[in-house]
Amino acid sequence: MINYQRSDVYKLLIDLLNEILITAASLLFGSFVLSSAGFGLGLAAFPFILLIVEPKTAVVVVNTVSMVVFGLLVFQNRHKIKYKEMTIPISAGLLGVPVGLFFLDLINPNVLSIVIAVLIVASVVFTTFFKSESVEIPPSLFTLLSFLVGVVTVSTGIGGPLMAMVAVAKDWKRDTIRGSLALYQIFVKGVSVVGYFATQRFDSDVFTLTAVGVFPTVIGFLFASAFVNRIQEGLYRKLIRAIIITAGMTVLVKAVLQIA
Repeated sequence: MINYQRSDVYKLLIDLLNEILITAASLLFGSFVLSSAGFGLGLAAFPFILLIVEPKTAVVVVNTVSMVVFGLLVFQNRHKIKYKEMTIPISAGLLGVPVGLFFLDLINPNVLSIVIAVLIVASVVFTTFFKSESVEIPPSLFTLLSFLVGVVTVSTGIGGPLMAMVAVAKDWKRDTIRGSLALYQIFVKGVSVVGYFATQRFDSDVFTLTAVGVFPTVIGFLFASAFVNRIQEGLYRKLIRAIIITAGMTVLVKAVLQIA
C-alpha cells in the first residue's frame, strides 16, 4: 500500500514537472515571436502547451503571462505608438471581453482545442499570403474587427494576427505595430484577467503555471530585443511558420481523435 502511494506521488510530481517544463519552453518561444512581431505569443505557444495542459487553463495562463511582454513592448516602443488611433479600437476590444468570457465558459474543452488549432493554422496561412497593398481598411471595419479580436482573444488566446494585418494595411512601421498592438492587448487582456478571477478560472494549476511562465517570458523578450534584427527576416519567418503550422496540426489531430 505504501509503495502504491509513493508511486502515485512520483507520477504526480513527474506530470507536474513535465507541465512546468513544457509550459516554460512554450512561453519562451511564444514570447520571442511576440517580441519580434508584436503578436503571436498564443499562436506560437499554444500548440505545445495544449499537448499537456487542459485548453481553458492554457488560455488563462497564456493571456495572463503575455501581459508582461505587452507591458515591456509598450514601454520599449512608447514613442512610436499611435495613441489617438488606438483609442476606439481599444474601447471596442474591451466591449468584446464579456462576450469572450461567456464563450470560454460555454464551450466544450475538446471543441476549444479544435477551434484554437484551426485558428493557429488559418492565421499562419493567412499571414503568409496576405498582401497589404490590396486591402483597404475603413475605420468602421477596424472598430468591428477590434471588437471581434477582443472576443476571440479572451476566449481562445488567438487574435493578434488579424489586428496585425490591419496595422500592416495602414502602412505602420514595425515598431509602431509592436507598440500599438501591445497597447491594445494590455488593456483587453488586463480586463480579461479580472474576468478570469471573477469567473473563478484561477485555480492552483493556473497560479503555478503563470508564476513559472513569467521568467521564460521575460527571457524571450530580452532575447528577441537583442537578436531579432540580426536574423535574416525571410528565413526567420519561414522557420517560425513551419514550426507553428506543424505544431498546430498536431494539436488539431489530437483534439479530433479525443472527440472521436
